[in-house]
Amino acid sequence: MTAELPASLRRDGKPLRQLYPGWHVIGRHWAPAGLDVLILRHRQTGQDVCWWLSPDDNLLACHALALDAHWGGRVMEAVTPGLQQLSTTLLGKVTPLPEEAHFPHDALAPLARLPHAACLQLIGLWFRTVCTELRLLPPSVLLEQDDTPPEDEEAEDNSPPFSPKLIKALLETRPAGPHTLTCSPFSGRIVRAELTMPTEKGVACRFSDERNGQTFYLFWPTPAEKSESQATPAPLFYHPQGQLLIGDGPLTPLVPIFLLAWFINHPHCIEELKHARPFRLEDYGVGRASALWEEHEEAGQSQTSFPFSSKLWVQSSILEAGRIAGLPDREQLTPQNHEKKPGAGHENHDKP
Repeated sequence: MTAELPASLRRDGKPLRQLYPGWHVIGRHWAPAGLDVLILRHRQTGQDVCWWLSPDDNLLACHALALDAHWGGRVMEAVTPGLQQLSTTLLGKVTPLPEEAHFPHDALAPLARLPHAACLQLIGLWFRTVCTELRLLPPSVLLEQDDTPPEDEEAEDNSPPFSPKLIKALLETRPAGPHTLTCSPFSGRIVRAELTMPTEKGVACRFSDERNGQTFYLFWPTPAEKSESQATPAPLFYHPQGQLLIGDGPLTPLVPIFLLAWFINHPHCIEELKHARPFRLEDYGVGRASALWEEHEEAGQSQTSFPFSSKLWVQSSILEAGRIAGLPDREQLTPQNHEKKPGAGHENHDKP
């Protein structure tokens, strides 16, 4: 579906009546601060572009970050209350979580109604303005640090924020659906994903280390060229409370923007967070292996659905994280007293 250029559209006071070849208008939408946004799309590449228009149809900018001080300030006044509340209560806090009824629906409604590209641009404008102390580090900076604890308080103040060993285990994590496990960079504990957040540019998982009161995210960008043999890339790490991003590539500084956009469009995730289950060793057979086998059989589940034989153990960093945390090896956790039943793929050497 396409639309025509507004007849009254102007740029620098002059009429604008023609687009470059390949571009066409998708639609026009209301935006915060009295602006309108015109969405253009390229037929061959599918790329979307946002033109920000004044109430009198003057083209102000081709990206929200290029708005002048007047209009940029008006947009900030309009979007800051909702985004600030969302950021402080949901993006980077373990507790307390807000009630769903207190979610800033009304304040965020103008953003939620916008096309995705326009919403990302306005969130990016707000985030760049308020998060001026955000630090971006490539993983190599932390992995090359000395893992030896500092000897005095002054050295501790200048020490790296995380252990290189824990960062290495963290960056080996691969997504495994709603049960993704990783190693907390704060305590070394195994933590389980509270939310799995698919976006257009990749998949994010939200984790909380309750012992340290810290929330962090891992984001796996979607490869530009998908192939069956292509390995899942290492994740980008985002710690909102520490205003820290660790990762390589152009998408690294955009991770907080992707997360905020996802939260805006998924307000019901608050209830999901409240019912999120932490990692428990007993869920993986520790201390009650035989009982677990019996419960799975009674529930009609095959043994292949048991966590030890699932892809969870292969795709996540639980084995590495377990060694760091001092947990027993997988072989030691596997149930040893499960009796083999005849007719289950084993040869019967007993002759009649």
